[in-house]
Amino acid sequence: MRSEGRLLREIAQTLGVDMGMAALWVRGEVLPILKRMYSEGRTMSEIATATGVPARTLYGWRIELGLPRNRRSVYVTDEIRQRSRAQFSRDPDGRLTAEAARLYVQEEKSTREIGQALGVTATTVSSWLKSAGIEARKVCTVSTRKKLRQANLGSKRWNWKGGITADRVRVRVSLDMKLAREACFKRDDYTCRDCGKRGGKLNAHHIWPFQSYPQLKFEVSNLLTLCKRCHDAFHIAAGGHVHPNIGPFLPPKKKYEVREPRATYEIRMAA
Repeated sequence: MRSEGRLLREIAQTLGVDMGMAALWVRGEVLPILKRMYSEGRTMSEIATATGVPARTLYGWRIELGLPRNRRSVYVTDEIRQRSRAQFSRDPDGRLTAEAARLYVQEEKSTREIGQALGVTATTVSSWLKSAGIEARKVCTVSTRKKLRQANLGSKRWNWKGGITADRVRVRVSLDMKLAREACFKRDDYTCRDCGKRGGKLNAHHIWPFQSYPQLKFEVSNLLTLCKRCHDAFHIAAGGHVHPNIGPFLPPKKKYEVREPRATYEIRMAA
């Protein structure tokens, strides 16, 4: 009956015995098959279909043989992964992933904001970005910095003293000024436009003075990257920080020569 491909249940019913007795009769024949197929990564359901022995019985024989439990990766093939992804994924065609990548890179939205816009969780958005090869941001976006500033503005801040900070100081430390300063440094490759030194302590110099031309205070085109040494020397030669004209420039290494920064001169002449 086994050579005819009959199932264990059919054998037990035909011979009038229980399943346990029929299993003992076929045990010696099935054990080598079980060991071979299970080591190949076949599932118990597949082995049960091939041998005609219930999967529950095969589980017990596997434990008796001391066969280690196969890992899930042995059973899950690439075909199964693709089928599961298409069945359970919220974005089977990749359209939402592309939209999430655009919002994250171009509009600098957070994963929480993207999730709210697309109707998914932030964790799902993070997995989409990771699958698209987009690395997580390591710095805060402008919108995040604005929210943090609003959350710590005025009486919300621990060291607030009733708003005694002067307006000129408040403007210089404002977020708009910080963003303009960062854009100026990035444009000039963090290099002093006069002495050519890169890095170090840099200042964003206003070509047209800050107090005299308030409408240009946040204009990146009105800013010039200078190292602290060149910046201080310029204002000393110009007569102070609030001098209405651009004035002369006194290089720190050549005190006998009076001139203005090369980049400042070029911008002023072009205007």
